Amino acid sequence: MNVEKYKSAIEEYVNSYKKTWTKLHQQGVITEDILNYKLKNLEIEIENFLEYNEPYGQLLLDINHIKAKDSKLYSLTDIAKQKNLDNPSYVIQSWLRDRKTLEVLILWEREHNQNYFNFEKASNLIEKTKEPSFTLTAKTWISETKAISIISKQGKGGGTFAHYEIAIDFIAWLFPEKRYELSKMIIDRILQLE
Repeated sequence: MNVEKYKSAIEEYVNSYKKTWTKLHQQGVITEDILNYKLKNLEIEIENFLEYNEPYGQLLLDINHIKAKDSKLYSLTDIAKQKNLDNPSYVIQSWLRDRKTLEVLILWEREHNQNYFNFEKASNLIEKTKEPSFTLTAKTWISETKAISIISKQGKGGGTFAHYEIAIDFIAWLFPEKRYELSKMIIDRILQLE
């Protein structure tokens, strides 16, 4: 595996990791010994992990690289820019037109937002996606269904953001090679358990 290709993502991951553990130390959650242990040779450990778990490691770096700052959300807009730099919103709209995408979103909402999510409106929107002239945007999905799996923000630092599982689904939908890597990763884990 060409670790050099992921150098900037590794550096960003290491910096984020260092900030988190330093903050925990400052808050008195961990001792200085634990902090030093965690930070020692972190970059080398990550590179070794990538060498032996390439598909999984690449996916983790992809996900962590697009994580919104100070948030548990991931930028679908940044992911979409890898396919269409000028109009990432069109990529997201295409993803939202896919019935399977909406079914995944509904499954997520059922698990995390069952009391507020409007399942009837979601079903109506799924039916509307069959109409050629209908465009489903993230904003429409959110306002109609009271969804919390994706969030749309305007202005500077804006875009469409999603929770971890949804971001992985978007990456797998958008990049066939990532979907294949996910499949290989699952098979590798199963074979290791046998």
